[in-house]
Amino acid sequence: MNQDDTLLDLLAVLYKWKWKIFLTSFIAAVVAAGASLMLPNYFEAHTLFYAASPDLAQPKSIGQVQAKQKVYGNENDLDRLLSIANSSKILDYLTENFNLYDHYEIKRDDDKARHKLNLKFNKLYNTKKTKFDAIDLSVEDKDPVFAAKMANAARVKIEALAQELLKSSQKKLLDATYNSVVSKEREQQQLVDSLDRLGKTYGIFSSDAQAESFGSTLIEIEGKYLKMSGELEYLKSSQAPQDSIAKAQAKTNGLKRQLDNIKADVNNFSKGYPMYKNLERRIRDFGNAMNIDKEKMAQLKATYEAPITAIHLIESAETPVYKSRPKRSILVVGIAALTFVLMSLWTILKHQIEKNNWREHFRNA
Repeated sequence: MNQDDTLLDLLAVLYKWKWKIFLTSFIAAVVAAGASLMLPNYFEAHTLFYAASPDLAQPKSIGQVQAKQKVYGNENDLDRLLSIANSSKILDYLTENFNLYDHYEIKRDDDKARHKLNLKFNKLYNTKKTKFDAIDLSVEDKDPVFAAKMANAARVKIEALAQELLKSSQKKLLDATYNSVVSKEREQQQLVDSLDRLGKTYGIFSSDAQAESFGSTLIEIEGKYLKMSGELEYLKSSQAPQDSIAKAQAKTNGLKRQLDNIKADVNNFSKGYPMYKNLERRIRDFGNAMNIDKEKMAQLKATYEAPITAIHLIESAETPVYKSRPKRSILVVGIAALTFVLMSLWTILKHQIEKNNWREHFRNA
């Protein structure tokens, strides 16, 4: 028998059994339709939102030109929100607030209760990234109002957890800046104490003013001393009265003592001046750095205490009107088509077995 004859035989067999095949498929379709009517309707609520850029939570420097600030987050920000959305914290929150064990009819005292809840929840709760880089959060439930409320509650909790992460990062940065300020204040106070001790040791209380004062005073006293010494020599050489010479001698000696004292003070001042100036410069630098840190700390504190945005809401979940499943027409048509194919295959197989006397083949095997 050639191939065409074989195909014709098979078609003939199918034609012979056509009414049984059609009847079986029809019965399967009727049964599927009846069974599908017993399936509960599920409604799916959707909420859409974008990830906000972390730049919105960063402090703005005072008096500086700001770079263009991003409003919407990037891929990393989206992935962070998706990670939060699928974390156990969301399930725990929704379980507590919506009494999911009772709602899904799961016994709490069952050893596998948590596992069953996870399976049920993951089947009805879904988050995905849209082609426009938004996040679509959906919840399915038999109660459309319940589905909408649960979807909105999940979105709100996701934003709260994302805000907590940002606030936690801000708090760490604020604490680090505060510790830096405290450390600088402590070190600056140590430098001030060292400066005070150095000043007492070398008689310095105002380095620049004293240096200028010592210079002018030294020149002035030295000039007076030289002038008075000249007058004294002149009086001695001109045999002036002794009282005039004694008076000039006393003034000269007084100026000499003043000059020696000033030179001693200047010499002592000169020894401590470089160290004193170095400490003054370090104190000034510490003060400038500390002022910058204090300004930064004030900005961080203001930012930390201010409300921040973690998501940009596009659409809140509304109560769905149309069911999401089951697709009864597709279910009935699919089962009818599958039954038709299976019955056709069974008819062909039955014909081939009967035609080739399979019992004889097995006995001769």
